[in-house]
Amino acid sequence: MFPSPGAAYPPPEELFAGRYAVDGTLPWGGVASYYRAHSEGTPLILCVLPIDLSRSKGAEAAFSELAHGLGSLRSVAVPRVLDAGIIDGVPYFAFRDMRGTVLGTLLRDRPLSSLNALCLASEVLEALGAAHAQGLTHGDLTPQNIVISRRQNGRLGAELIGLGIVPLIRSFPEASPHAAHTGSGRHAVAYMAPELFGGGTSSPSADLYAVGALLYHMVLGAPRMGVEAEEGFDDIPGLPEVIGRAMASHPQNRYTDAFAMRAALDWLEVESAKQDPRTQDIAPWMETSSIGSIPVPSLNSPLPPAFASRSHPPGTVVGRSGARPIPIKPTRVDEVGSDRTFRWSQIALLSLLLAGLLLAGYWWDTGLRHDDLTPHLGLDPGAQHGE
Repeated sequence: MFPSPGAAYPPPEELFAGRYAVDGTLPWGGVASYYRAHSEGTPLILCVLPIDLSRSKGAEAAFSELAHGLGSLRSVAVPRVLDAGIIDGVPYFAFRDMRGTVLGTLLRDRPLSSLNALCLASEVLEALGAAHAQGLTHGDLTPQNIVISRRQNGRLGAELIGLGIVPLIRSFPEASPHAAHTGSGRHAVAYMAPELFGGGTSSPSADLYAVGALLYHMVLGAPRMGVEAEEGFDDIPGLPEVIGRAMASHPQNRYTDAFAMRAALDWLEVESAKQDPRTQDIAPWMETSSIGSIPVPSLNSPLPPAFASRSHPPGTVVGRSGARPIPIKPTRVDEVGSDRTFRWSQIALLSLLLAGLLLAGYWWDTGLRHDDLTPHLGLDPGAQHGE
């Protein structure tokens, strides 16, 4: 019993009966199937994997490890895992609800502006950095696995879906007919690192290769198919070098990690603004960097600046009964609550200091009143001598 892209067998309404109410199918991802659903009034996204875990104990253990890893991720560019489980051998994830359009749809008509391309690539790299730190790789990073939405500040934002799914499927060919899956969406092979064609395993370096291919596609409007274009990077003249390093044939010639590549994009945007601010899509450097939250003073620095990482709390299980949920392992409590404890300590110290000041003021005021009353309570010195 294998679910297939766009549909599941049995139907998702039957598969999740008594657990989640399925509202409709989403045109996201590639090998996995995505659905809008809700539970007790809470909207969410269901992801069903095309693998039968009842055929392989190793695959079941690997899925459990993947679920725990995703639940521990702390990046706003990765949807938060609320629940994970297995129903009749079919594994699934339940993510928090999100709205958006896959990047592949946005790229059908025209390329993105250079600013949007850099912003989205930066967020993708932030998500990959968090995933790689947990020992996870994406393995299928194409425009079909990136959901684009509009942030409150008006800029485009990216969220990664499909993390770890294709590597899991390829590792257990006996449990899935999709083990030879080459990627999601049209021209998926254009995002695959060369070492993957020879049966190599997914790696952080292969994910960075895919980011380079995504940047190329976003800026020029078409994936790179063997020949590099020499035009189209006029407003960001240094971008071809970044893409070239990310897409190097040998993994050792690529960026060391996602953070290094993101820093390179940040600095590239800084240098571009310094050379010709008129090429930017907005008035640059009014407050911070366009993609990396780089303060204005960093423009005069000879070294690449650091960037701030955003995060959200880890997921918790919201499932009830009817399946075998896999609890999402929480992060350490002291890591999550340390800032709150520090704030409460500050409040307590300030309260004690204020109480001390009030008490000292009271004593001072009482002493002044005592001095004012003393002459009226004593005898007139002249009266003692009959004056």
